[in-house]
Amino acid sequence: MENASKALIIAGSILISIVIITLGVMIVGNVTDTIQKNSNLSEQEISTYNQPFEAYLGTKSGTQVRSLCDKVRNHNNASIDDVTRQIVLQEGDASNVTAATETAVTASAVNTIKQNIKQGKTYTISLGYDANSGLVVAVGIEEKK
Repeated sequence: MENASKALIIAGSILISIVIITLGVMIVGNVTDTIQKNSNLSEQEISTYNQPFEAYLGTKSGTQVRSLCDKVRNHNNASIDDVTRQIVLQEGDASNVTAATETAVTASAVNTIKQNIKQGKTYTISLGYDANSGLVVAVGIEEKK
């Protein structure tokens, strides 16, 4: 009897070890998939993501820029769970931005910039792209003089 109980204890510990190893492999696999998710976007997915913002590139009227601000705010609100997918709206050139934000972009920050946009003026819009994923991460607004 004594040998049988020891054999059962050994068999149980082997089974528990196998379960722990399996869980570890699954967790590592899921983390790797998540990390590679952004870098494995197809060209079409990147283009589809960027297209609504690239439509505003160049010189635009104040009304169009205000519309862009609304689009950025709505996009950020939809991306509240993943701040790396949020777009920073800034005054000035954004073409030098090459990394996604690590903090949430608030709707009030976007609204503050939107309030400075005058409907009768023209503005130059520039975009910043994440160097790794190619996604738009920043929109720059400069008043044209």
